[in-house]
Amino acid sequence: MKKLLLFVMVLLVGGNVSAQNSMADLFSGKAKLVFLGLDFTQAKYIGKIGFTDPSAIQNQHMVSWNNLIEMEPKKFSLQKPFSLKDDQYMSKVEDMVKLNKAANVADNITDDAYSITEDQVKKSVAKYSLSEKDGIGVVYVVESLSKTAEKLTAWVTFIDLSTKKVLYTEKVEGKAGGFGFRNYWAGGVYKINNEIDSKLYKKWSKQFKG
Repeated sequence: MKKLLLFVMVLLVGGNVSAQNSMADLFSGKAKLVFLGLDFTQAKYIGKIGFTDPSAIQNQHMVSWNNLIEMEPKKFSLQKPFSLKDDQYMSKVEDMVKLNKAANVADNITDDAYSITEDQVKKSVAKYSLSEKDGIGVVYVVESLSKTAEKLTAWVTFIDLSTKKVLYTEKVEGKAGGFGFRNYWAGGVYKINNEIDSKLYKKWSKQFKG
């Protein structure tokens, strides 16, 4: 019996150690990256004149903005910004699409300034039900879509998928732009990706390669 218990404990401890990922693992190529999409559950929509159809945002655009990540990888993939090989990267947005059904758009349209904290980001992540358990997930926890400032602000958040622990999060802004409502705000996501490609990857790789 003691031998059996010891064997189980070794399995549990060994499994936890091997399953955990760090940011250093991502930048050294030891962990794959999974782009989980956009979390709108804490977002506010600033500039009432720019958000006149909350039902369409909730039921149509949130789904579309997430699906673009998989449907238009040339524009929205994070594989190139993170310098990853094909077997080191994937996108899977279905969990965020489900999560966003609980978002409330109508009550979050405002003309007031708004921001969220790192703790609020972590509380949001704690509620996730994720189908991917291997590697590191990256999710954009959207803080605001501001029509007045013409920008989308999100917390780029890295998660150890085996534990749901937030490894790192940073607020990043992307200038909105494009023809039509969907493409205008998708432009903000595209610009955040560009910011990672042009500046943040280099900064993060220095920060986490130790």
